Amino acid sequence: ATWAASTRSRSARVIARAPARNPVRTRSRPTPTRRFGTLAPVRRPTRQPPIAREPIRRVLATDELFVVYQPVVDLRTRKTFAYEALARTTAPEFSGPVALFAAAAKHGVTGELGRKLRTLAVEGCPDVPLFLNLNPAELNEGWVVQPDDPIFQHSEDVYLEITEGVPLSHFALCQNMLSEVRGRGVHLVVDDLGAGYSNLKYIADLNPRVVKLDRDLIAGLTIGTRLFKLVTGIVQLCNDLGARVVAEGIEEVPELEAVIAAGARYGQGYLLARPAAPMPAVTWPPEVEPRRRNTVRMAPIR
Repeated sequence: ATWAASTRSRSARVIARAPARNPVRTRSRPTPTRRFGTLAPVRRPTRQPPIAREPIRRVLATDELFVVYQPVVDLRTRKTFAYEALARTTAPEFSGPVALFAAAAKHGVTGELGRKLRTLAVEGCPDVPLFLNLNPAELNEGWVVQPDDPIFQHSEDVYLEITEGVPLSHFALCQNMLSEVRGRGVHLVVDDLGAGYSNLKYIADLNPRVVKLDRDLIAGLTIGTRLFKLVTGIVQLCNDLGARVVAEGIEEVPELEAVIAAGARYGQGYLLARPAAPMPAVTWPPEVEPRRRNTVRMAPIR
């Protein structure tokens, strides 16, 4: 009996010293620190606001957008008729406006991008007629027809440029929206005529106030060439349809002389002024005479 009792006593001590096979783990809580005799609250890390993953969304959420202005020059008076606002960005991911709008279209924020650019443009050019580029994808989102859009708050005329490099069928779906914009006093402009799809039917269907000839028609233009005769014919056609012509991309003196001789009313390009902010002044070449009324010089085709 004594041996059995001793054995049970040793077994109990071994069991008491043995660790538990399945210990229950409990989450340890931070111990409050004591400060000046009182328990100070435990500081937990604060959550940082999420950073936009896509560069285009970051650009819209920050100040990486700005606009520069280039004058549209009256070739009769040699004075500024209006300014065109051109989009720019400091974001290293985008090489220029084309890449910027391509990313916006991909992520469905074209309307938001256009709205922000129009706001910047109107704020920087309050008292002068303004040309603004309208990406066709914006017509799918309806931002431009909102009553509080900046184009309806500008005190001077606003000209919306719609690129000619997009199929005409796209605009057939947006005629009501364009008509609404026109009904509120905003003028339509067919941009880049002579590039892309090159469909003269734009002029008849959209009834624009202004047509802008693409740089491809202006580069190397000189009086008396076949290209000069083509440009002269386009200018005459636009005039007959009630649209004034802007010759874009004028960089050389002979090009300026040729567009004046072809009958274009307005001109735009590095020769007259480079895009800048604030609005730059016109630099007219002293050797070029301004356009005179109803005088179009014609020369034999070479």
